[in-house]
Amino acid sequence: MTIGIDARPLQGETKYRGIGKTLEFFLGALINELDDETTCVFYADKDLPLPEILKTYKSSKIIYVAHSKLGKTKYIRSVLPAYRPLKPSRKDIDVFLQYDATLGVPTSVPTVTIFYDLIPLLFRVAEKAQKTKGLRRVKNTLAGEMYWRKYLKFLKEYKKSKHIIAISESSLRDLKKHIPSIKHIKSTAIHLGMNPINDQSPINKSTKLLADKPYVLYVGGVDIRKNIIGLLDSFYKLKIKHPDLRLIAAGKEFSIKNALDDLGWSKLLDSRPDYAKDVIAPGYLNGNDLHYLYKNAAVFVFPSRYEGFGLPILEAMQAGCPVIAYDNSSIPEVAGDAAILVKDGSSLVPAIDSILNSKKLHDQLAVKGYEQAKKFTWQENARQTLKTVKEVAGR
Repeated sequence: MTIGIDARPLQGETKYRGIGKTLEFFLGALINELDDETTCVFYADKDLPLPEILKTYKSSKIIYVAHSKLGKTKYIRSVLPAYRPLKPSRKDIDVFLQYDATLGVPTSVPTVTIFYDLIPLLFRVAEKAQKTKGLRRVKNTLAGEMYWRKYLKFLKEYKKSKHIIAISESSLRDLKKHIPSIKHIKSTAIHLGMNPINDQSPINKSTKLLADKPYVLYVGGVDIRKNIIGLLDSFYKLKIKHPDLRLIAAGKEFSIKNALDDLGWSKLLDSRPDYAKDVIAPGYLNGNDLHYLYKNAAVFVFPSRYEGFGLPILEAMQAGCPVIAYDNSSIPEVAGDAAILVKDGSSLVPAIDSILNSKKLHDQLAVKGYEQAKKFTWQENARQTLKTVKEVAGR
């Protein structure tokens, strides 16, 4: 059997995002699951560097495809697709695996497509309500409408699949609920994996200095569903009882001032200058530095109102850090009984306070979390995905 895999998510901007990293980790595990009768054909953009992970598949074939230059041009890309549709031949492959449906779902061969979430659909109203001013508001509104139309077209790609693999049971339920046209397509949920930390780079001195006082840790983005305003408000309330406490909010998006202003983060931060000095946003951190912050945090708080999977929860658990999160979307699937799950939308303060006041509770959650994280491996993800792909090829 020959499996065709679209490798373009490993090239360009997406290689640094969730889709690109997911495909990279999957391929790193898949190579150990292939037997002598199963080979891969990768489809790659001829104008971009070949991903390093593909070089480990020494006996595999690479088919180079052209990209749409107009589709990658600023503003125009909000209307046109950033790809040229693939039409793989049955002479080359038996089945196709697509990790990024925005690149198109081929119908010339049976295709298995990975589904992540419906965040743009579920949070469109909330995002449109964000406050922006002047010319930027006009630009955002126009771009938002164009991207929205493009997004609706993208969702239709899933209807071309022979099988859909969702990254969680929660995501799969959302897909069936909100996109009823795919109900006839066979679908399954296969959880993502958790990578052991193998970064051997030395920990930066600045990172170590962040851990010289007790701190609440958050890792992630700043879009509206992440609820970082709720996190900051909770931190301010905790400071009354815990004056030495810090809030460390890690993630490259904390450097995007406009996004923080639109959310109201900057305004809330400025409202308490006496507390603001203990709110630290170190930006993007490498694997070892991030693991160090997880390991030494008093508690990891994940205030998100929706997650397709919620990988930072497992990252914290792997480092032995107790976790507090809301009981929404996929979070209960991932956290199990190894975290404190707060009723969605309720105050996070009592739960955080309980961990800050109890070393016993801290240690119990740390042990349970570490065991929970071990349940999610890329090897198991690759094994189940390969099984599904083979079934579709046989079908």
